Amino acid sequence: MRLIRSAQIAAAVAALTLATACTTDSGGSSSGTSDVKDASGNATTGNETYKLGVGIPLTGPAASYGEEFVMATEDGVKDANKKFAKDGIKIELTTADTQATAEGGISAMNKLGAVEKAPAVLTAWGPVVAAASPVAEDLGFALFNAGAQSPALIGSSPNLVNVVPMNDVQLSNFSQYLVKTKKYKKFAVIYVDNETGQGTSKAFKDSVETLGGKVVAQESIRQDATDATTQIAKVKDSGADFIYVQTLLVEGAATMKAYREAGLKTPIGGYAGEGESPVIRKAGGDAMNGFIYMSHIPKDLDGVTKLLDRIKAEDPKRVLTNASYDAYFYSVPFVYAEAIKELRSQGAPVTGENILAVLRKKKDITVPIVGPMDMTNKLTYVGPTIIRQVNDYRVDPMSDETIDSVDNG
Repeated sequence: MRLIRSAQIAAAVAALTLATACTTDSGGSSSGTSDVKDASGNATTGNETYKLGVGIPLTGPAASYGEEFVMATEDGVKDANKKFAKDGIKIELTTADTQATAEGGISAMNKLGAVEKAPAVLTAWGPVVAAASPVAEDLGFALFNAGAQSPALIGSSPNLVNVVPMNDVQLSNFSQYLVKTKKYKKFAVIYVDNETGQGTSKAFKDSVETLGGKVVAQESIRQDATDATTQIAKVKDSGADFIYVQTLLVEGAATMKAYREAGLKTPIGGYAGEGESPVIRKAGGDAMNGFIYMSHIPKDLDGVTKLLDRIKAEDPKRVLTNASYDAYFYSVPFVYAEAIKELRSQGAPVTGENILAVLRKKKDITVPIVGPMDMTNKLTYVGPTIIRQVNDYRVDPMSDETIDSVDNG
């Protein structure tokens, strides 16, 4: 259920208009900038400021992730503003707290879309993206997803742009490695019981069984659950020779803690959200060593390292959480600016609908670190699959061993 309906949205916007002297127009541009317009009233030249909303957890268990992703996005905005200054484009961030929940996501999207009038909003977490998409459709903004990878999200909304590699191709590559290279035949799955886990666990099952493997157990765990002993006990008795885990932070740590305490020797793995997380690695301890995970880290590892060093320099006490995602958050301001530049050249207003129209057709967008980003196929970027292994849970995840890679470009 959406928290703010049309009448409430109108009331909120009207109240904001009365309460502040500095508002935004329907294109998300600051009224304080110079407006040079064509005969149709569309801005074509002059300096304009365009809002980019960021709906991210700023409180709750996932706040450390959200803070890091905001920092990466801020760095992207700074660099994009330098690159596109000659084009008269300036991007301004505005944030809202999603708490990484569907309810929080709806509230944040209504704020960013209805009150802030951002033509584009960046977010993450499967439940948030799923809940935010109908709001984006209602309010007309482009919704950029840089952190949720469930295949069920692909093409799920005409307003959703997936800038991070999704788990459909990733899982296909990972399954090939597990079944064909490692020769595993029987699989157990533990997944978080929300949009993130449900879609991905189904895709994993379909993928391994297409290759001749068999899923012999599927166990769900509630988001933010702190005890996974029941799930681990069931997969232990399943006879599986590999355990695939698709969880988020809290229940992911609980799963690895239970796996360690049960003394399980069955090989285990998952995706970068688990493999890179310091919290999950610590919970698993020595049992985390050998954890195999699929990663989407860009091929420009030097660029990734420089971005991570930059974030650390800005906040020396920060422990990075899921570093391979940072480059995708960093990339979004550049993608947004490229779309804005195209629309300005056409004399078209910068609206969510027009941004989406550009991205459906424009194949030549290239951004720092990530490189070429063609999103013309269902507004979804396809990137590499890097398969990595934790050999020492205590080290920087960027030091994990790469054991296989597939260039899907």
